[in-house]
Amino acid sequence: MSNRENAPRNHQTETAKTTRRDVLAGTAAGIGLAAGALASASSAMAQSQTTGEYAGKTAFVTGAARGIGRACAEALAAGGANVVIFDIAEQIPDVPYPLATAEDLADTKAAIEAMGVGCISVQGDVRDFEAQKSAVDQAISEFGSLDFAIANAGITQIGALEGFDEAELSLVIDINLKGVIKTVQAATPIMREQGSGRMILMSSVTGRAGSANFPVYSATKWAVIGLAKSTALALGKSNVTCNAVCPTLVHTKLLDNDYILSSIVPGQSLTFEQFNEGAKGRHILPVGLYEPSRIGDCVRFLCGEGAALISGDVFDVGAGLNAQFPA
Repeated sequence: MSNRENAPRNHQTETAKTTRRDVLAGTAAGIGLAAGALASASSAMAQSQTTGEYAGKTAFVTGAARGIGRACAEALAAGGANVVIFDIAEQIPDVPYPLATAEDLADTKAAIEAMGVGCISVQGDVRDFEAQKSAVDQAISEFGSLDFAIANAGITQIGALEGFDEAELSLVIDINLKGVIKTVQAATPIMREQGSGRMILMSSVTGRAGSANFPVYSATKWAVIGLAKSTALALGKSNVTCNAVCPTLVHTKLLDNDYILSSIVPGQSLTFEQFNEGAKGRHILPVGLYEPSRIGDCVRFLCGEGAALISGDVFDVGAGLNAQFPA
């Protein structure tokens, strides 16, 4: 509601005479005040009509400009949550495939706002703790709470372990692991103080089973699971949950790019169609690379009341592939 006070009304004294101009001016002022009140009431009504299980709540999602991050942001927005989307949205020189752009980030913001909820977009690097802290502070300032933190930002890397140099190792570890740690660090004080919150850390099927093709990436995703369990233990008494989600083969630009398609089979460049057929062979259910909305569905569930007592767990969205893992 606005704190502005209505302008004082003009009152005729016993000796003053009301002129035609006074009447017209007073009428115009009254119409202006009424129009302003109507606009304010309409805005309040629009906000009050935001529905869904997460109406009035706020989510912070990293790596949200496209792919799984965007799917998670849209899934929570569809439930009525306001969303702060955070993405570097520019190319990192040493990443060998195209990253999301500023245009992708703007497109995601527009799509979320079209759902009738609030959205703040922040172009920032998860390696920068102060940038993440500033973004969650914006969430509090604009929307009043930080209810969900989705640490999704990450990059991939393919090749034999001995082939990676110091810079390549640091890049993947700094983004995929230290970046997630910094998301948890940024969100923790707020959620602890308010006595509630849900954190979801994006791991991978390669965080549940090793990968010769993605060894360093796999190591970071195993570490993310350990971080999720440790965070669940640390924040449980504050009514904050933390879980890890492990996708398998998702149709995003992380996998659908020339770098991956030309490297996944040594000496052979695959088409996306061939890669998709290979995914069908790996999955137990009859699907190839599936859409990121499937991960968004899982995240939406983990943020809901039905998952209130689930913490420190690992959710495989594996199309049955995870049935082969040890219990």
